[in-house]
Amino acid sequence: MRVDHIVWDWNGTLLDDGDAMVRATIAAFARAGLPAITLAGYQEHFTRPIPDFYDRLAGKVLTAREQGDVAAHFHHAYADLLDRAALHSLAVAALTAWRDAGRTQSLLSMFPHDRLVALPQFAAVAGFFDRVDGMRSDESPRKEPHLRGHLRELGERSVLVVGDSVDDVAAAEACGVPALLYHPVDQPLVSPARLADLGAPVVNSLPAAVDWALGAR
Repeated sequence: MRVDHIVWDWNGTLLDDGDAMVRATIAAFARAGLPAITLAGYQEHFTRPIPDFYDRLAGKVLTAREQGDVAAHFHHAYADLLDRAALHSLAVAALTAWRDAGRTQSLLSMFPHDRLVALPQFAAVAGFFDRVDGMRSDESPRKEPHLRGHLRELGERSVLVVGDSVDDVAAAEACGVPALLYHPVDQPLVSPARLADLGAPVVNSLPAAVDWALGAR
């Protein structure tokens, strides 16, 4: 199947904030007095919506107050780390190569929309995208309906979703479009066991994602 359009994920895919996400989650659990977590635990249990992820990390169903505490601690810790997060070093090269091949691309993120479009990291690549959708306050916190709405706005195109998490692959499958998993060797957020079970093609760099999409038939 020829791919005419890539829907890029933001956090952990174009934006190199995987380390910040993990460190902020570890800090949030520690500050909330919950069991310590590790990178391996993060990789094994990550899912959306995020409250479900926190339950899985904690090994129990957290109370509403515990969920609120963890969320508040996470956002505080992540905000401190976000300024240091940069675009992946080859993000601009990958976006440029896809555009220069005469194809189109868009951005779909679970990050709040107003905050996303205000980021200086986003400003550096904003001109590449036909459409940008972050999360809005009235939307479901699940990736699948968010992607479904994005695809509806794009119209009829031969689409590939490129993201770094199990949820990206699951959402694409639910919406009937193919997915490509970006699995960076320096900061992977999917455990080897989950990676083996996904059944989606995997690349280790953003230019490799473009090469794969250009070669798709």
